[in-house]
Amino acid sequence: MTEIKTQDTVAYDASAAIVLATKAQNALASASDFVIDSHTMFELASDDLMQVKGLQKEVEAKRTSITGPLNQAVKAVNDLFRSPKEYLDKAEATLKRAMVTWTTEQERLAAIARAEAEAAARAERERLAALEREQQEAARKAQEEAQAAAAAGDQEAAQRAMAEAEAAQQQAAVTAMTAQVVTMAPVVEAPAKVTGISGRVTYSAEVTNLLELVQAVAAGTAPLEALQADTKFLGAQARAFKKAGQLYPGVMAVAERSIAARAA
Repeated sequence: MTEIKTQDTVAYDASAAIVLATKAQNALASASDFVIDSHTMFELASDDLMQVKGLQKEVEAKRTSITGPLNQAVKAVNDLFRSPKEYLDKAEATLKRAMVTWTTEQERLAAIARAEAEAAARAERERLAALEREQQEAARKAQEEAQAAAAAGDQEAAQRAMAEAEAAQQQAAVTAMTAQVVTMAPVVEAPAKVTGISGRVTYSAEVTNLLELVQAVAAGTAPLEALQADTKFLGAQARAFKKAGQLYPGVMAVAERSIAARAA
Protein backbone atom coordinates (compact mmCIF):
# COMPACT_ATOMS: atom_id res chain seq x y z
CA MET A 1 0.00 0.00 0.00
CA THR A 2 1.40 3.43 -1.00
CA GLU A 3 2.02 5.75 1.93
CA ILE A 4 0.57 9.24 1.47
CA LYS A 5 2.77 12.05 2.76
CA THR A 6 0.72 14.45 4.88
CA GLN A 7 3.46 16.89 5.93
CA ASP A 8 6.53 18.41 4.24
CA THR A 9 8.99 21.31 4.71
CA VAL A 10 11.29 23.27 2.40
CA ALA A 11 14.59 24.76 3.67
CA TYR A 12 16.93 27.11 1.79
CA ASP A 13 20.05 29.25 2.36
CA ALA A 14 19.63 32.92 1.43
CA SER A 15 23.19 34.02 2.27
CA ALA A 16 24.29 33.86 -1.38
CA ALA A 17 21.69 36.50 -2.26
CA ILE A 18 23.43 39.04 -0.01
CA VAL A 19 26.81 38.51 -1.70
CA LEU A 20 25.28 38.64 -5.15
CA ALA A 21 23.32 41.78 -4.29
CA THR A 22 26.60 43.57 -3.46
CA LYS A 23 28.20 42.41 -6.73
CA ALA A 24 25.15 43.45 -8.70
CA GLN A 25 25.10 46.88 -7.07
CA ASN A 26 28.78 47.40 -7.93
CA ALA A 27 28.09 46.31 -11.52
CA LEU A 28 25.29 48.86 -11.78
CA ALA A 29 27.48 51.62 -10.39
CA SER A 30 30.23 50.77 -12.88
CA ALA A 31 27.78 50.68 -15.78
CA SER A 32 26.29 54.02 -14.74
CA ASP A 33 29.76 55.67 -14.84
CA PHE A 34 30.68 54.18 -18.24
CA VAL A 35 31.21 56.64 -21.07
CA ILE A 36 31.85 55.08 -24.48
CA ASP A 37 33.81 57.53 -26.61
CA SER A 38 36.21 55.23 -28.43
CA HIS A 39 36.58 51.70 -29.77
CA THR A 40 38.70 50.81 -26.76
CA MET A 41 35.96 51.93 -24.36
CA PHE A 42 33.45 49.98 -26.45
CA GLU A 43 35.56 46.84 -25.98
CA LEU A 44 35.83 47.51 -22.24
CA ALA A 45 32.08 47.96 -22.08
CA SER A 46 31.71 44.65 -23.90
CA ASP A 47 33.88 42.95 -21.28
CA ASP A 48 31.81 44.48 -18.48
CA LEU A 49 28.61 43.46 -20.26
CA MET A 50 29.79 39.83 -20.39
CA GLN A 51 30.65 40.04 -16.69
CA VAL A 52 27.14 41.35 -16.03
CA LYS A 53 25.68 38.48 -18.06
CA GLY A 54 27.77 36.06 -15.99
CA LEU A 55 26.42 37.57 -12.76
CA GLN A 56 22.89 37.37 -14.13
CA LYS A 57 23.41 33.70 -14.87
CA GLU A 58 24.76 33.11 -11.36
CA VAL A 59 21.85 35.03 -9.78
CA GLU A 60 19.35 33.00 -11.80
CA ALA A 61 21.05 29.75 -10.81
CA LYS A 62 20.92 30.66 -7.12
CA ARG A 63 17.32 31.80 -7.43
CA THR A 64 16.14 28.63 -9.13
CA SER A 65 18.02 26.52 -6.58
CA ILE A 66 15.62 27.96 -4.02
CA THR A 67 12.50 28.37 -6.10
CA GLY A 68 12.83 24.89 -7.63
CA PRO A 69 11.94 23.06 -4.40
CA LEU A 70 9.32 25.72 -3.62
CA ASN A 71 7.73 25.26 -7.03
CA GLN A 72 7.78 21.51 -6.51
CA ALA A 73 6.07 22.00 -3.16
CA VAL A 74 3.43 24.21 -4.79
CA LYS A 75 2.92 21.61 -7.50
CA ALA A 76 2.54 18.89 -4.88
CA VAL A 77 -0.08 20.96 -3.04
CA ASN A 78 -1.94 21.70 -6.27
CA ASP A 79 -1.88 18.01 -7.20
CA LEU A 80 -3.17 17.12 -3.73
CA PHE A 81 -6.22 19.35 -4.01
CA ARG A 82 -6.81 19.05 -7.78
CA SER A 83 -9.21 16.11 -7.61
CA PRO A 84 -11.58 17.49 -4.94
CA LYS A 85 -11.52 20.87 -6.68
CA GLU A 86 -12.42 19.30 -10.05
CA TYR A 87 -15.21 17.22 -8.49
CA LEU A 88 -16.69 20.28 -6.79
CA ASP A 89 -16.34 22.45 -9.90
CA LYS A 90 -18.20 19.80 -11.92
CA ALA A 91 -20.85 19.50 -9.20
CA GLU A 92 -21.30 23.29 -9.19
CA ALA A 93 -21.52 23.44 -12.99
CA THR A 94 -24.01 20.55 -13.07
CA LEU A 95 -26.31 22.11 -10.49
CA LYS A 96 -26.12 25.56 -12.06
CA ARG A 97 -26.84 24.13 -15.51
CA ALA A 98 -29.91 22.34 -14.18
CA MET A 99 -31.09 25.47 -12.35
CA VAL A 100 -30.56 27.67 -15.41
CA THR A 101 -32.45 25.15 -17.56
CA TRP A 102 -35.37 25.15 -15.13
CA THR A 103 -35.37 28.95 -14.80
CA THR A 104 -35.26 29.37 -18.57
CA GLU A 105 -38.20 26.99 -18.96
CA GLN A 106 -40.18 28.90 -16.32
CA GLU A 107 -39.48 32.14 -18.13
CA ARG A 108 -40.65 30.55 -21.39
CA LEU A 109 -43.86 29.33 -19.79
CA ALA A 110 -44.40 32.75 -18.18
CA ALA A 111 -43.95 34.45 -21.56
CA ILE A 112 -46.52 32.09 -23.11
CA ALA A 113 -48.93 32.71 -20.25
CA ARG A 114 -48.51 36.49 -20.58
CA ALA A 115 -49.13 36.30 -24.33
CA GLU A 116 -52.23 34.19 -23.79
CA ALA A 117 -53.50 36.53 -21.07
CA GLU A 118 -52.88 39.56 -23.27
CA ALA A 119 -54.72 37.89 -26.16
CA ALA A 120 -57.66 37.04 -23.87
CA ALA A 121 -57.77 40.61 -22.54
CA ARG A 122 -57.65 42.00 -26.06
CA ALA A 123 -60.48 39.68 -27.15
CA GLU A 124 -62.56 40.74 -24.14
CA ARG A 125 -61.96 44.42 -24.88
CA GLU A 126 -63.02 43.86 -28.48
CA ARG A 127 -66.17 42.04 -27.30
CA LEU A 128 -67.02 44.87 -24.93
CA ALA A 129 -66.39 47.44 -27.66
CA ALA A 130 -68.82 45.59 -29.94
CA LEU A 131 -71.36 45.43 -27.10
CA GLU A 132 -70.96 49.17 -26.48
CA ARG A 133 -71.66 49.86 -30.14
CA GLU A 134 -74.81 47.72 -29.94
CA GLN A 135 -75.97 49.53 -26.83
CA GLN A 136 -75.27 52.92 -28.40
CA GLU A 137 -77.25 51.86 -31.46
CA ALA A 138 -80.11 50.71 -29.23
CA ALA A 139 -80.04 54.07 -27.43
CA ARG A 140 -80.13 55.91 -30.76
CA LYS A 141 -83.11 53.89 -32.01
CA ALA A 142 -84.93 54.42 -28.71
CA GLN A 143 -84.39 58.18 -29.01
CA GLU A 144 -85.76 58.13 -32.55
CA GLU A 145 -88.80 56.20 -31.34
CA ALA A 146 -89.28 58.70 -28.51
CA GLN A 147 -89.11 61.59 -30.95
CA ALA A 148 -91.58 59.87 -33.32
CA ALA A 149 -93.99 59.10 -30.46
CA ALA A 150 -93.77 62.70 -29.19
CA ALA A 151 -94.47 63.98 -32.69
CA ALA A 152 -97.52 61.69 -32.89
CA GLY A 153 -98.77 63.00 -29.54
CA ASP A 154 -98.22 59.70 -27.73
CA GLN A 155 -96.48 61.03 -24.64
CA GLU A 156 -96.63 57.74 -22.79
CA ALA A 157 -94.81 55.91 -25.59
CA ALA A 158 -92.38 58.80 -25.91
CA GLN A 159 -91.49 58.65 -22.20
CA ARG A 160 -91.17 54.88 -22.34
CA ALA A 161 -88.84 55.08 -25.36
CA MET A 162 -86.77 57.86 -23.77
CA ALA A 163 -86.32 55.76 -20.61
CA GLU A 164 -85.12 52.89 -22.76
CA ALA A 165 -82.68 55.23 -24.54
CA GLU A 166 -81.26 56.52 -21.24
CA ALA A 167 -80.89 52.97 -19.91
CA ALA A 168 -79.08 51.90 -23.08
CA GLN A 169 -76.76 54.90 -22.86
CA GLN A 170 -75.94 54.11 -19.22
CA GLN A 171 -75.23 50.49 -20.11
CA ALA A 172 -72.96 51.66 -22.96
CA ALA A 173 -71.06 53.96 -20.58
CA VAL A 174 -70.55 51.14 -18.08
CA THR A 175 -69.41 48.82 -20.86
CA ALA A 176 -66.90 51.42 -22.11
CA MET A 177 -65.45 51.91 -18.62
CA THR A 178 -65.20 48.15 -18.13
CA ALA A 179 -63.32 47.76 -21.43
CA GLN A 180 -60.75 50.34 -20.33
CA VAL A 181 -59.79 48.39 -17.19
CA VAL A 182 -59.94 44.86 -18.57
CA THR A 183 -56.73 42.90 -17.82
CA MET A 184 -56.05 39.22 -17.55
CA ALA A 185 -53.46 38.10 -14.99
CA PRO A 186 -51.46 35.13 -16.29
CA VAL A 187 -51.69 32.08 -14.06
CA VAL A 188 -47.98 31.33 -13.58
CA GLU A 189 -46.35 30.11 -10.40
CA ALA A 190 -43.53 32.45 -9.45
CA PRO A 191 -40.24 30.68 -8.67
CA ALA A 192 -39.66 30.55 -4.94
CA LYS A 193 -36.69 32.58 -3.70
CA VAL A 194 -33.97 30.61 -1.96
CA THR A 195 -31.69 32.23 0.58
CA GLY A 196 -28.12 32.51 -0.69
CA ILE A 197 -29.07 31.85 -4.31
CA SER A 198 -29.50 34.61 -6.86
CA GLY A 199 -29.77 34.61 -10.61
CA ARG A 200 -28.43 37.09 -13.10
CA VAL A 201 -28.37 37.58 -16.84
CA THR A 202 -25.06 38.52 -18.46
CA TYR A 203 -24.68 39.81 -21.98
CA SER A 204 -21.74 39.41 -24.34
CA ALA A 205 -21.01 40.29 -27.93
CA GLU A 206 -20.15 37.91 -30.75
CA VAL A 207 -18.78 39.10 -34.08
CA THR A 208 -20.72 37.25 -36.78
CA ASN A 209 -19.36 39.18 -39.77
CA LEU A 210 -16.07 41.06 -39.34
CA LEU A 211 -16.28 42.73 -42.75
CA GLU A 212 -19.70 44.20 -41.97
CA LEU A 213 -18.37 45.51 -38.66
CA VAL A 214 -15.36 47.13 -40.37
CA GLN A 215 -17.67 48.73 -42.95
CA ALA A 216 -19.93 50.01 -40.16
CA VAL A 217 -16.97 51.61 -38.38
CA ALA A 218 -15.82 53.17 -41.66
CA ALA A 219 -19.34 54.50 -42.26
CA GLY A 220 -19.51 55.93 -38.75
CA THR A 221 -22.46 53.78 -37.67
CA ALA A 222 -20.30 51.83 -35.20
CA PRO A 223 -17.65 53.30 -32.85
CA LEU A 224 -13.94 52.87 -33.56
CA GLU A 225 -13.63 51.14 -30.18
CA ALA A 226 -15.48 48.16 -31.67
CA LEU A 227 -12.26 47.24 -33.52
CA GLN A 228 -8.82 46.38 -32.18
CA ALA A 229 -5.61 46.14 -34.19
CA ASP A 230 -4.03 42.67 -34.24
CA THR A 231 -0.57 43.69 -33.00
CA LYS A 232 0.66 40.10 -33.09
CA PHE A 233 -0.11 39.82 -36.83
CA LEU A 234 1.26 43.31 -37.57
CA GLY A 235 4.44 42.58 -35.64
CA ALA A 236 4.95 39.40 -37.65
CA GLN A 237 4.45 41.39 -40.86
CA ALA A 238 7.04 43.97 -39.77
CA ARG A 239 9.56 41.22 -38.97
CA ALA A 240 8.88 39.59 -42.34
CA PHE A 241 9.40 42.80 -44.39
CA LYS A 242 12.35 44.03 -42.24
CA LYS A 243 11.89 47.64 -43.30
CA ALA A 244 11.11 50.66 -41.17
CA GLY A 245 8.35 52.98 -42.35
CA GLN A 246 4.73 52.64 -43.34
CA LEU A 247 3.64 49.01 -43.20
CA TYR A 248 -0.04 49.63 -44.02
CA PRO A 249 -2.15 52.78 -43.99
CA GLY A 250 -2.21 53.84 -40.37
CA VAL A 251 0.51 51.35 -39.37
CA MET A 252 4.23 52.13 -39.06
CA ALA A 253 6.99 49.53 -38.84
CA VAL A 254 9.52 50.61 -36.21
CA ALA A 255 13.13 49.35 -36.08
CA GLU A 256 14.82 49.15 -32.67
CA ARG A 257 18.49 48.24 -32.34
CA SER A 258 19.70 46.11 -29.42
CA ILE A 259 22.87 44.38 -28.22
CA ALA A 260 23.16 40.65 -27.49
CA ALA A 261 25.88 39.30 -25.21
CA ARG A 262 26.89 35.98 -23.67
CA ALA A 263 28.25 35.43 -20.18
CA ALA A 264 32.02 35.70 -19.68
